[in-house]
Amino acid sequence: MQKTVKILLTVLLLSLLLSGCSAPGLELKNRLIVQAIGIDDTQDGVRVTLQTLNTEMAGNPNSGGSLGEVVRCLTVEGSTVSEAISNASKSEGKQPLLSQNRLIVFGRETAEHGLYTHLDYFVRSAEARTTVPIAVSDTTAEELVTANFGENVLSADSITDILDGTRYNINIVSQELYSLMNQLSSDLTDAHIPILRTQKEEDKSSISMFSVGIFRADQMVYELSADEVTALMLLTDQAKSGFFSVENEAYQAQTVLKIKKTDTSIKSEIQNGRILFHVNIKMTVDISESRAEKPFTLDEAYLQQTEELAAQRMEDMVLSAVHRCFLEQNSDPFGFGQRLWQRHPSFFKANVTNWSDTLPDTEVDVQAQVTVERVGNGVENL
Repeated sequence: MQKTVKILLTVLLLSLLLSGCSAPGLELKNRLIVQAIGIDDTQDGVRVTLQTLNTEMAGNPNSGGSLGEVVRCLTVEGSTVSEAISNASKSEGKQPLLSQNRLIVFGRETAEHGLYTHLDYFVRSAEARTTVPIAVSDTTAEELVTANFGENVLSADSITDILDGTRYNINIVSQELYSLMNQLSSDLTDAHIPILRTQKEEDKSSISMFSVGIFRADQMVYELSADEVTALMLLTDQAKSGFFSVENEAYQAQTVLKIKKTDTSIKSEIQNGRILFHVNIKMTVDISESRAEKPFTLDEAYLQQTEELAAQRMEDMVLSAVHRCFLEQNSDPFGFGQRLWQRHPSFFKANVTNWSDTLPDTEVDVQAQVTVERVGNGVENL
């Protein structure tokens, strides 16, 4: 009897699901399957650019359609994001489907004006995914979303592939909606979003990581340089792979190192009422390439010098980034304030009214240890 009930429940659930899919307004051919969304402020509201799949062309292998016919872009306007997106159905006769959206892009001016009013729609929408990547266009969101990468290339996929490069490159940062909202709502950590640049080359475009924008409240106020992006990755313990180089003057060589593994620990302490952070970076690298005018032996002295130079570069890079953000911008995109609040809650409540005002008097020391593991061709521990 129990087995029969389970079978009947399964059949009932399947029938409900199938009946929902067959509803006239819910069939895929009647939906705008959104792949990317661009948002630009206008004088009267907002301009939304939707990159969508043309389901009729994509579903017909004999259509002979090019990518331009498979992927379509349309621009709609409204007083709010929700109104603009709903206006898309008026011009297309189809209801937008946001559950498959891969990317949200904001124009530079929009990011500088503020994001709260636009983000609210994506937080409240039942269809929107909280893990969708967020980016800022160096120009307008429309230019980035409508960029043509060439035939048989899905531009939304190409852009998200660039953002996924954070796993392989220490100068690339990614950001997702849920993480961004947490940062924007925090009084202790300034939010960051990657900035992408579009470059047109004849009949197609290319997109690259330009910089990283730092936000105070919901407004983008300054950008990080390439080295400062690396420091951000190190201090948030995300620099797991990538390349950097050091100059070995004694050997007249430039040594390119490949990061194998990093581990960053940050500890806070209070000394005579002053806040002090101790940053410890442990990194394992391989020698990827050694560029020199004359060949030389990779001896112990060379390896030791390479390790010392690499460690010094990491220390200088992090200290320089912290100095600029803390002293020049009164900004903490690294999460130091959050660590202090967790480690010393009583001190924080009694002495810190505004974390940004405390930054100029906060001390940070950095110790890095770099170990060369391989020198090439599987030779280990030379």
